[in-house]
Amino acid sequence: MSLNTISSYSNHHRLALKLKPILVGELYLARKLLNPVYIHKDGIFISYIPEGSVPTKDQINSLIKNFYKEVYVYQSDLDQIKSNLESALIKITRSLSVGDPLENGTKDLKLLSLNMAGLYQNPHNDSHLMLQFQSTQNLTKFLMENKKHQPHFFQGLGRENFHFTISQPMLSSILLLSFLQSIHLFHEKEIENLFLTSYLKDLGISMIPNLKYDIKNLTTQEKELFANHSDFSCDLLDGRIPLSKNYLNIIKHHHFLNERMKNIVDKNRKGGPGSEMIMGIESTLVAVFDILVAMTNDRPYRKGLSLYQSLEVIKKMMADEYPQEFKALVVFLKQFFKN
Repeated sequence: MSLNTISSYSNHHRLALKLKPILVGELYLARKLLNPVYIHKDGIFISYIPEGSVPTKDQINSLIKNFYKEVYVYQSDLDQIKSNLESALIKITRSLSVGDPLENGTKDLKLLSLNMAGLYQNPHNDSHLMLQFQSTQNLTKFLMENKKHQPHFFQGLGRENFHFTISQPMLSSILLLSFLQSIHLFHEKEIENLFLTSYLKDLGISMIPNLKYDIKNLTTQEKELFANHSDFSCDLLDGRIPLSKNYLNIIKHHHFLNERMKNIVDKNRKGGPGSEMIMGIESTLVAVFDILVAMTNDRPYRKGLSLYQSLEVIKKMMADEYPQEFKALVVFLKQFFKN
């Protein structure tokens, strides 16, 4: 494939004003392109897929292989892709229980993740948020009915080339739902609400520039912005989706264990405000699975810990207050990841 570099300085900057970023995976939903698809390399926009064509699987896989997490398209093509994504998500949501559950669940998880990425870009769009909420409700019921496939869905989503801000909320929520089912202490409606709470709890990261998530050393102002993302989530969700104040409160405080974890990892660190906050078992479990997935997955600035290493940290965070639940967690994780 020949790449067409936009060489003129003036034309390059004029082009930059017209292009919009999309995730590579969204190209699977493109039809005939009205304009070229571009990548950004060494400060230059390069035409990668020509206008008038339909992106092929090989072209998309090549982008993934070369770590192009975002590509760029014109607004007209972006509108077409977003419309196709919405239609595909509605279709799979309505037909989840018809056909092969493994195929349907895998497809639904990809579409929901892509749709969430769009919601991060425009969190004030009510119809977009409600589509995400209703689709996630349907997914919850589907996951509970297909318990034996939950590890497959978790591992399949983990292999996708999504940024961790997109994949982590769903990964931690799948683990949470599966664990709640295994301990038989919560009825189905509670599990559904906790799954929705866990999945939507990070919507507030839409207020933070994407690139800030890929660096380790943040300024004091940036750290404060990160610390407030749970408040942003509550502000964005309150009154717009049918979750009660109890669940919004879990979202507001879902990072209450993080200060405790930081003190465990860094012995010389002094505890920050809220590090000794006492919360209920529901809040603790939402926080624990969020931390577990974060610790066991790689980040651009660090390698992930092993499951055993992560459990050692989590033990220090929750075992004193919830010893039986921690023992159940260890048994559950051994079973979930046995393959």
